[in-house]
Amino acid sequence: MTRHARTTASEGGSTRAAPVPTQHLAELAWNLFAEAGEDVLLPREQITESIHATDGQFERTKGYIRDHMTMEKGRAFLAYRGGYMITTDPGKIAENASLRMRRINTELRRVLSGSINPLGDQVADYEVLAMFQDEIAHMTRTYDRMSKATMTMAKPVRTAKPKRRRRAASRA
Repeated sequence: MTRHARTTASEGGSTRAAPVPTQHLAELAWNLFAEAGEDVLLPREQITESIHATDGQFERTKGYIRDHMTMEKGRAFLAYRGGYMITTDPGKIAENASLRMRRINTELRRVLSGSINPLGDQVADYEVLAMFQDEIAHMTRTYDRMSKATMTMAKPVRTAKPKRRRRAASRA
């Protein structure tokens, strides 16, 4: 297979990207990040142009990288401040995780407020809705505890390592 995605003409005269395996695009993207270096922010446009991917292909590529390549490569893949990067920096990872958790929490609260809670007392009549209500409430309480804990941390928590003791220079 060639390095670049090809286009094919459809009956309407328009062109579309030829199918390219997501795994192949993910390898190309990872190589691009590796060449740029760890903690180097690459904008979406640069990535899609370099690997010749459509927006949809790039979305699938990001999922593949997160689901498969990060563990294999031992680096996190982050959408970070308007771009993408690979990193092992715990501060960047913690900031990214916090932002993603906040979005998840917002969605969970909206499931409750927009779908389940409007039924009021009727929720108790539907076992699955009652379970969702209880479990989502539990998840949002857990998020609140995590959020409070992370607000007090100046830097990501690192395990304590014993400090080296300097040996006093012997005097002769």
